[in-house]
Amino acid sequence: MAEDQDEQKGREGQQDVEAGDHAKRMGHLLVIGGAEDPDEDDMKILPHFVKMCGGPSARIVVCSSPSENPHDKADTYERLFEKIGVEAVFPAPIESRDEAENPELLEFTRGATGVFFTGGDQLRLTALVAGTGFGEMVRTRLYGDNLVVGGTSAGAAAMSSVMLIGGKSEGTVKREDISLAPGLGYWRDTVVDTHFSQRGRVSRLMTIFAHNPQVLGIGIDENTAIDLVPGDRFTVIGAGVVMVFNGRVSHTNAPDASDDETLAITDTALHTLPDGYGFNLRTKRPMLPGGEEIPRLEH
Repeated sequence: MAEDQDEQKGREGQQDVEAGDHAKRMGHLLVIGGAEDPDEDDMKILPHFVKMCGGPSARIVVCSSPSENPHDKADTYERLFEKIGVEAVFPAPIESRDEAENPELLEFTRGATGVFFTGGDQLRLTALVAGTGFGEMVRTRLYGDNLVVGGTSAGAAAMSSVMLIGGKSEGTVKREDISLAPGLGYWRDTVVDTHFSQRGRVSRLMTIFAHNPQVLGIGIDENTAIDLVPGDRFTVIGAGVVMVFNGRVSHTNAPDASDDETLAITDTALHTLPDGYGFNLRTKRPMLPGGEEIPRLEH
């Protein structure tokens, strides 16, 4: 009996060690709301990404698949990263799924410290990358080999499990006002919307939240980003705010509402988080700069 108990404790101890090792190997995401660093002489977000990737020793893949002009977009970010100071940049203006199997791309990605997805059209990104050798290597290394993955605008929206691919900024909270598609799934149980305050997109996330109260709705302003450890916590950096829609919805008419009917949602929590503030994804609580959780008010 004692031997069995010792064996059981040994297995549990090994599982704890493996869980700890996995946490140490977990990569980071930098999720950017678009239009980052408008002044090249006073950049904050892209240098933060480079620092996450190793600073002067950073080796970064720039995937510009979302763009209508992927070669130009890749050249732009290659120039910016080299201006900041990195070891190497590999431009990846992928325009076909076959190009996402390029051996040179896969070899560089295997040793890269970061991958950056540009803006454009998130459906182009998922259609060209999801399920390819490149796409699967990024996912595998993010969750088990310390890879840093950044994305701006469309490149950010595609990181969630379900991504917004369209919607009316001037709409109310109606099902017909949004369009959704599967995302890359790097950030699970979350929907990300970008250019958030600038394009008046609150109603889009509220519509999603009405139908899926278990997910976090994340709205990110322009020139603003989230430095994220998936499943753990994130910190906000940049000039704008991040809005987090969360809470136990006590009532919604979404199950019975038609596409053109305005939705009811009650008891939704909204957190508005500027630079330095954060959010604990385990406890679903906002954090002060420095990491202390903000307690709930007891009524």
